[in-house]
Amino acid sequence: MDILFDIVIPVGPNDSQVIEKMIEHTTKNIIGYRNIYLVSYDPTIKFNNCITVDETIFPFNKNTISNYLGNNDRLGWYLQQLIKLYSGLVIKDILNNYLVIDSDTYFLKFTTFFKNKLPLYNTGTEYHIPYFEHMNKLHPSLTKQTNHSGICHHMMFQTNIIVELFKLVENYHHESFYISFLKCINSKDILGSGASEYEIYFNYLHIYHKNKFIIRELKWENTNFLTINKKLDYISYHWYMR
Repeated sequence: MDILFDIVIPVGPNDSQVIEKMIEHTTKNIIGYRNIYLVSYDPTIKFNNCITVDETIFPFNKNTISNYLGNNDRLGWYLQQLIKLYSGLVIKDILNNYLVIDSDTYFLKFTTFFKNKLPLYNTGTEYHIPYFEHMNKLHPSLTKQTNHSGICHHMMFQTNIIVELFKLVENYHHESFYISFLKCINSKDILGSGASEYEIYFNYLHIYHKNKFIIRELKWENTNFLTINKKLDYISYHWYMR
């Protein structure tokens, strides 16, 4: 029996003009999903075969983040990280397995995400020390476990594991996970890149669930133009590179 999963795509203002093409690639090339949820800053954004979720249903917003990090242009970046982590707990009737895909990421080939009932994870090459300092402040056990990076612009999350992660951090800090997530960002890194949801979850898996996932290699690139490259499995067409 195939393992079903849902797809979650956070949609912010920077990607509102490219999301339609991204959805076309997603529906064509991602194999085995049930629903696509668009968690959007604008609840009027609608696409066929997608369910739009108003981001205001989450227990935090940009104002929440600005209370801890000040008013700056990175608020939306941290907001979408928390949305990814909390989607399994907030979105009604979502499956335990949900694939987050960044809204500027285009899958170019048919791609599956489970093998022998285990979720599949691609890797990246990024190495940014503040990410690991941040997650170690969340909990001392959260340390970098591998030479690989979990940052590759998509990730399969499992809500039962998210719940474990949240409890670990909440029992340590005695407050909601998202508050600790924001408080643990170093003030000198706020305007840069002070936290990574993908690195937190990826390394948590390596520490606490190392036999419950499979690493596989997909070929991908960050690019400043949208093109079909037959050598790649997917591309990320970042707003700051357009």
